[in-house]
Amino acid sequence: MRYAVYLAPSTDSRWWQAGCSWLGRDAALDVAVMQPALAGISAERLELLTRTPARYGWHATLKAPFAPAAGSSEAMLLQQLSRLARRFQPFSLPLQPALLGDFLALRPSAPSAMLDELASSCVVALDGLVDRQQALRPRPGLSERQQQLQQRWGYPYVFEQYRCHFTLSDTLADATEAQQLLQAAAHHFAGLPPLLVDRLALFVEPQLASPLRYLASCSFDGELQHVA
Repeated sequence: MRYAVYLAPSTDSRWWQAGCSWLGRDAALDVAVMQPALAGISAERLELLTRTPARYGWHATLKAPFAPAAGSSEAMLLQQLSRLARRFQPFSLPLQPALLGDFLALRPSAPSAMLDELASSCVVALDGLVDRQQALRPRPGLSERQQQLQQRWGYPYVFEQYRCHFTLSDTLADATEAQQLLQAAAHHFAGLPPLLVDRLALFVEPQLASPLRYLASCSFDGELQHVA
């Protein structure tokens, strides 16, 4: 079993509905949902392009998936999450679709110091609950600094290397298809207000490689709500 702390909107929000629709899966209900019809991209192709992000659920990573340390429990994790959440105030985060390397994602349209602080705090505050005996996932192509972060924190994209994103696709090898998908995403998410960041979301992977579930959220007032 692994847990992850994510940036995920409230499950009754337009952002949650739009994201789940794009991926074709609701991680709170653990059910498939109908994906949008996209110009130039078949339903079968869209399902294939979103298969991996759909398994992880609609989210942006704050604390990457980790196995809990011996002696820790889900209750301890939720308690720590509640303490952490109370340190922050809600803020707005404008998002826009963009290519990130070889895949498509929703990314902040401008830097956010509050987001960076939130992400760094999650990495540090929850580190004591992480099982350090677990083998790290191989990640080819990392810089020396990213390798150092991977070894110390279990994930290379933290602190100054953090790159907030809501994943919208698997690898896009075809440039024309990537542009088609980019335009389709801009249309799909058009009209949504900036994302309200007002909670920490706890996701769980019950078994290795199984779909992750949106287990609980903790709003910035410390109130804990079980979702799954």
